[in-house]
Amino acid sequence: MEKKLCVFLVCAVLSACTLTGCGHNASGGSEKDRPIKIGVLYSLSGVTSVSEKQLYDGTKMAIQKINENGGIHGRKIETVFADYASDPAKAADKARKLILDEKVTAIIGTCSSSARKAVKPVVESYHSLLIYPQSYEGQEQSKNIIYVGCIPNQQAEIFVKWLLKNAGKKFFLIGCDFVYPQVENKLAKEYLAAGGGSVVGEEYVPYGSTDFSSVLNKIKSSNPDIVYSELTGDSNVAFYKQYHAYGLKATIASLTTNETVLKSIGADAGKNSFICVDYFKNVENPINQTFVKKYAETIKDGTVPTYAAMGGYNGGLFLGEALRKAKDPENTQQVAEAFRELQIDSPSGKISIDGKNNHTRLYCRIGKVDEKGEIHVIFTSEKPIDPKP
Repeated sequence: MEKKLCVFLVCAVLSACTLTGCGHNASGGSEKDRPIKIGVLYSLSGVTSVSEKQLYDGTKMAIQKINENGGIHGRKIETVFADYASDPAKAADKARKLILDEKVTAIIGTCSSSARKAVKPVVESYHSLLIYPQSYEGQEQSKNIIYVGCIPNQQAEIFVKWLLKNAGKKFFLIGCDFVYPQVENKLAKEYLAAGGGSVVGEEYVPYGSTDFSSVLNKIKSSNPDIVYSELTGDSNVAFYKQYHAYGLKATIASLTTNETVLKSIGADAGKNSFICVDYFKNVENPINQTFVKKYAETIKDGTVPTYAAMGGYNGGLFLGEALRKAKDPENTQQVAEAFRELQIDSPSGKISIDGKNNHTRLYCRIGKVDEKGEIHVIFTSEKPIDPKP
């Protein structure tokens, strides 16, 4: 009876370890030969696939770099990819399978806030870890999520203050109809009220909308100085082109446009607009110059690295450092704790994780688009900005 009880207790402990990240040895063999399994969760199909492809590419480059440099104490990282097809419900299901079936130590991925929010209770209930690489609206903290992208106090707050000083006081707010634009614009109203600006119009369109005729008429009649945009994907490209064709003169200022989107927009439609993100491909430092060259050699799809690619890349580099720092890189709890105050030399600069809230200290940069469609960085914060989620 005592022997059966001991066997039962041992099995129970091993089962608990599987759910709480106590380490996995599903493949057997010596530890040195066994790879460290990491989940990669992005949409390479569906409506957000254009945005998520660069997040995926950046993540892939970071893992490749880590493995080429000897891996984690001689052990390679093995990625297990899951495509959630731009569906938040599928993102939650795929994350659950990565944790329970594939026994991954952590997951890098998701893009939209709705997808992240769907995965959040999954990683929390199974004591797993999500490295979220995308800029988002803030208003969230979790001990099971590492947030790598910009939040409003590192981006929008600085951008609005800069625009009020340098471009005008009257703002027309526009975005796609989901969480990120709505929260960002709610905060923008607060920044404008504090800085003496005003909102002369506000519009939201369904994701993927490409007909802006009615919105353009509203912009014309409201006569703003700034059109403040969080449009994404095909909607972003269509808006810039139609705005230019309509002949409107107010300056477009975007939190979501990047070098790849500008290529689709075209130089004429994009010129003289402003963009605020944490990274542009022409950031001047040796690490970035090497990264941009490596990106062109690796990805080979005609794109250039954007803040999205950098988010995926930084997420991968941070995870690599956390795996090295943890005593057991297959123990999810140890890896999560290893992120506290972790620092990396990124192509975007020296950045670190704030141990109080699991968000990243990041630079803020503002760029202006010239007549050739190139972005010139005209503002960079003196140092990485502490996140205030």
